[in-house]
Amino acid sequence: MSNPQLIHRANENSSLYNTIKARNSKQNVYDYATGGESNICPVARSKIIVNPTTSMNADGNTTIKFQLPNFGLLEDLYLQTKFNQGDTNDATGAKGCHLVDMAGAFAFTRVRITYQGNTLWECTPEWIVCSQYTRANKEKALLLDNMLGSAVTGAENDTEANLEGRKSMASIFGGQTLTCPLKAFFSESLGRAWDLYSLSSNAFVEVDYRAILQVHGTAETPADKITYNDAQLVAYVAELNGNELASYQARNYAPNSVSSQLGFTTTLFSESIASANLVQTTDSSTLGNKIKIQSISGLVRRLYVFATDDTDRAHATAKAYMKTVDLSLVRLSANNQTIYEIENCHCGVDNVANSFTAGAGYGTDYALECFRNNLPMGCNTAVASDTYKLYDPAIDRSFGGTSGGEFKPSHVKVINFAYNPDDYSSADGSLSFSQLGNPEIEVKFGAGANGSNDHTVHVVAEVLVINTYNTSSTGAINFKMITE
Repeated sequence: MSNPQLIHRANENSSLYNTIKARNSKQNVYDYATGGESNICPVARSKIIVNPTTSMNADGNTTIKFQLPNFGLLEDLYLQTKFNQGDTNDATGAKGCHLVDMAGAFAFTRVRITYQGNTLWECTPEWIVCSQYTRANKEKALLLDNMLGSAVTGAENDTEANLEGRKSMASIFGGQTLTCPLKAFFSESLGRAWDLYSLSSNAFVEVDYRAILQVHGTAETPADKITYNDAQLVAYVAELNGNELASYQARNYAPNSVSSQLGFTTTLFSESIASANLVQTTDSSTLGNKIKIQSISGLVRRLYVFATDDTDRAHATAKAYMKTVDLSLVRLSANNQTIYEIENCHCGVDNVANSFTAGAGYGTDYALECFRNNLPMGCNTAVASDTYKLYDPAIDRSFGGTSGGEFKPSHVKVINFAYNPDDYSSADGSLSFSQLGNPEIEVKFGAGANGSNDHTVHVVAEVLVINTYNTSSTGAINFKMITE
């Protein structure tokens, strides 16, 4: 039981309570007009398959181009890549083949959205993987695993039914179709959908596909390889009825006017660090590896920093593009001043030893960062295909990995200048890299790094832009992206 009269009386006598309730932001959430009801204009939502205008080469190493439709409000976009069946993966003979982990993303190196010859938005598979998995809860991460093709490698076997993971996907009759989300500026909200109705010409999506052998974890002989079959886009658009469309265009595109939306794009910078120079310590008195990042410019809302072992990316029989190595320090600085740092950001026990100088012990600094920024890093915490083990936050050294067992989202260190982690392009915090002098990232590697190998540090940035619809005196509409 409660006493609402007492609650109201006590609050009414509180000066702070009355000050808060006098603010303009107050609303009665129980009003029918403002109570969370969603009553939008007449609209029909459609799913459209967009086929390429250029042909897919079975061996890849080509750019595939898609022409987007000239109607509708584009809300979401996915790239589907179709692969032909590979060899049998029989244990007898040289029959082994499988694609790299998350081949749905790493089949290509870059995706661009272009309009009238200008790039409006671009991304790399590194951004797709980092941005989606760090934001995902465990259930959504498993959906991503399924879409991108993240699974255990599996072993060759003469009995087809005993094949597992990517070996099974490679040998299955009918091949495999992998799906990659392209969460561009129009995916943010209904108010940011891209108006394809009003553009004066068609927009295009361009995908730079890798050579097919660069997408293989293993192809025991050239004859065993999987090949490309085709690709398509799955576009989700909203279509307005005639009267609503006319009203919408009259409101937004008056002659000699400019309408604008906040948007974003991405950029990737990678630099290899020779094994002889690798700083692998948690000692605060030791300087880490410093990497200059002048190629990153604009209003940066979020940085993703992670490292990979060069031998994994170049491996002939077990290629892995996102087999991450944990970092114990990430520090952003410019003009010899620290802007933001995450110290002791390794996950779990940095070094399993009890000698006094062997490691930094068990730390939770990065768990705090993720919790504060609402980045769940949710992933599969099982450790093997046929065993079960409870997640061990100390010894597992991550918050979980993808089903392929290579990528650990918590090895990606996120420097967040904005508030909402589920948002890509709101003006809720950013840093102008164009105004910084000599920006650089300093990193130290955790105990899990192999000090005998070269490593590459990758820095991915989400950059705030403004997208404009420029209407001429004759009513022709041109779309333009403005960046710093």
